[in-house]
Amino acid sequence: MASIIRVKRSTGATAPSSLNFGELGLTIGAGTQANKGERLFVGDNAGNVDVIGGRYFTDLMAHGPGLVASQSNPTTASNGFVAILDQNRKVDEWNVDDLRLDGRTLSSQTTDAHIAINPNGSGEVHIPDDTFLGFGGGADGLSAADSKIEYDENGTDQLTFTGADVRFNITTQSNSKDTGSLFTEGGVGIEKNLNVGGNVNVTGISTFNGKISVVGGVEIDNIGISSNVIATRQGGGNQLFIDPYPDGLSNEGTVIIKGDLQVDGTTTTVNSTTATVNDAIMKVGDVTSIRTVLTTVGSGTSTIVIDSVVGINTGDVVTGSTSIPSNSSVHSYIPPAGGVGLGTIFISNNTTAGIVTTTQLTVTHAYDTNTDRGISFNYNTAAGTANTKKGFFGYNDSTGENSSAPERSFTYIPDATVTNEVVTGTRGNLDIKGIYYQSGDFSTHGVVYFDNAGLQNSTAAPSAATFTSTQLLTAVTEIAITLGSAQSVVAGDLVTQAGGGSQQGVVKSTSNSTTVTLIGVTGTFNTSADLILNGTGTGKTPTNVSTTYTSKPMWTTTVDGGTF
Repeated sequence: MASIIRVKRSTGATAPSSLNFGELGLTIGAGTQANKGERLFVGDNAGNVDVIGGRYFTDLMAHGPGLVASQSNPTTASNGFVAILDQNRKVDEWNVDDLRLDGRTLSSQTTDAHIAINPNGSGEVHIPDDTFLGFGGGADGLSAADSKIEYDENGTDQLTFTGADVRFNITTQSNSKDTGSLFTEGGVGIEKNLNVGGNVNVTGISTFNGKISVVGGVEIDNIGISSNVIATRQGGGNQLFIDPYPDGLSNEGTVIIKGDLQVDGTTTTVNSTTATVNDAIMKVGDVTSIRTVLTTVGSGTSTIVIDSVVGINTGDVVTGSTSIPSNSSVHSYIPPAGGVGLGTIFISNNTTAGIVTTTQLTVTHAYDTNTDRGISFNYNTAAGTANTKKGFFGYNDSTGENSSAPERSFTYIPDATVTNEVVTGTRGNLDIKGIYYQSGDFSTHGVVYFDNAGLQNSTAAPSAATFTSTQLLTAVTEIAITLGSAQSVVAGDLVTQAGGGSQQGVVKSTSNSTTVTLIGVTGTFNTSADLILNGTGTGKTPTNVSTTYTSKPMWTTTVDGGTF
């Protein structure tokens, strides 16, 4: 016969007044936010009754992924429900107050109501680069726009109006450069005719000489601009500042780079306290490096002087110039004196033509550096620099290092030593909610265990559910009681002790001996009070009580929590 497990239960909607530690309770009365119906409870070690689940909560999540429109709670509509994203992180409709987001339409649900976009305070409303803001498009706004505004970053770097003409119906007269229906703090460029119906007043110097072209570059103080290079002048030092704040070399202001940023130096230092990156995946340990040619390279040579050879190894593939034959690799290299400054590489094939300076070469690494990859961080465990620690989490390239994990495992080391990009130290703890095994690395319905290397694994299991036992595993304590004379007992007899104590246990096996073995023991038996067998005194006091084991796994059949 199958085992029966009953918990405390009630047809009402009120939580039990108390539950023992680990004891369960269930209510099946109609559940709402205001009551405790359709809930599952458990008692904690302080006698408190905690809610851990129930149909009230499962009904909140009863709908399929992505379904919101026309849905309701299957039992109690007023309870509402929880929207569940589908595999594409989507729902079919979203409502917030008077706004509805459905498909590609954001609409108000009140007729003739306005929609306001308010970023609050000094915040701004931004339209991304090369994105049109359209006007018109039919009654639903989904057809082709009649007129559009775009910041053309990918083309002209201009705010562009296309479609219909632009008209200002404001009739404010202009009496100076800072008044009128339209005025700008910057210059104005006009591609075609300019027709002015009123006076034209110009303050300052006006020069009409076409474009300004400077051949050979321009030098301003210690800064030189030539071709597409901004650099310090000879003798102007080896520091170049870009300061967007007028106070001079302060840490205020913002430098905006419209395009990719390439840093060719060996060290990049960020002194800011907050760094944000839009990229969803950060990449470290890139297998390509960009190097700049610093000395003109002649035809028919294998020698190239570049800005740095840090991270370059023999066998790395070199591309980036048509003068370099395909499949050319680094044959050898010469680092600069002291490891800082220019370096020289020798490629496996001679150049077919010359290479000019500033040419950007791509070096694709083809060498196992046997280094780790990840993120290191610094922190302090107490006051003083002596308590500064370095932590690391990421990819461990090697085996050993006080770990049984195979090479190329993910690791966390709270007190790490990093030497030549190799991390050592004692592994730290992992604090997570759960672990998922990937397909092929686990068996469903198995028992989790650890192998002799510390790897978490699971036992093989049948493909379908199989009843393996009609009993429950519980923790049992066994003791042996020594008496002055033999006592006849039967397996299953209940043994207690005089004096009103909480001691009790069950006879393990039938015997007539001076030793009585009890299992399922609670309380503490002593050598000062007579034993009581099935409610009847034996007149015998234990001479010795010894514990065979405590909390040993044992099988039982029925656990009944009663009613409330």
